[in-house]
Amino acid sequence: MTRCTEVYRIGRMILELETLEEIIKVLLFTSCVRDAIPVSCILVAPSGTAKSSLIRRVNAEFIHHTDSFTSQGLFDIAIRDPKSILRFLAVPDINPSLSRRPSTVQAAVANLLSLTFDGVVRVDDGRSVKECKHEPMGFISGVTPEIYRLQAKKWFALGLRRRIIPLFYQYGIETTAKLQVAVSYGKIKQKLDGYITLKNGTPRLPAIDNVNGLHIQSISEKFATLLGKNYVTVKREDKIARRWYIENIVPVSPHLTLRTLAQAHAIVRNSPKVEQEEIDFLLRFISFCDPEVPKQI
Repeated sequence: MTRCTEVYRIGRMILELETLEEIIKVLLFTSCVRDAIPVSCILVAPSGTAKSSLIRRVNAEFIHHTDSFTSQGLFDIAIRDPKSILRFLAVPDINPSLSRRPSTVQAAVANLLSLTFDGVVRVDDGRSVKECKHEPMGFISGVTPEIYRLQAKKWFALGLRRRIIPLFYQYGIETTAKLQVAVSYGKIKQKLDGYITLKNGTPRLPAIDNVNGLHIQSISEKFATLLGKNYVTVKREDKIARRWYIENIVPVSPHLTLRTLAQAHAIVRNSPKVEQEEIDFLLRFISFCDPEVPKQI
């Protein structure tokens, strides 16, 4: 294998971000778990780390792709889909939606929270209040760490962090160096090629036995701790630093989220029950959930 070929292979492996692709696919298949609310997430990573490309790459009739959203936009999406065929809203970059006036952002986020939990979208246009019922929809998007930090405390207070799971990652020094070499050979493109086309099919409910149920419960304790990580800014010797602490999050909701993810992973594998492969996936998933130590890829 020549050096150029080797660099190309390494570069493609990194650029395709296989673990994140797997996570996104499983998240989308949570809409196939019977009687479950789809699990939502937001990719939190620096600019240029393929967040938008990963999200744009997935295509299915149950996914609605849009560049940004408002309360009225969410209402229009829901009311035009009376049979609730749409189960996921995909916004490759949420930064524009969070850059509007604070009151507009607050209303849109509140409706997003409602849509992802109980399927209700409500719009007050000053003359009347319009309300639309829809099956709960999942949400997937990407944001830069700077914009996320501006919203993090408010989202925590709203309970949005438990509903829309933030996944933190960044390119490590070694990965960046390999990509730089691959770029110099002209082997890395800015966009990922093609679509991954998904079909959600009939809702199913893979079985979880007692042993794997206890494994999931154990992982949910760690997951709840990561979701509860928050920080305060402190001044030290004329420098601003962060001090991390753990907010108390009752692990019941994180436990339900992990069970749904495990069952969705089993559906992807076409397995009638949750097995060790699903437990391994959950461990890979929560490795992206630490805001203090983003996953290095």
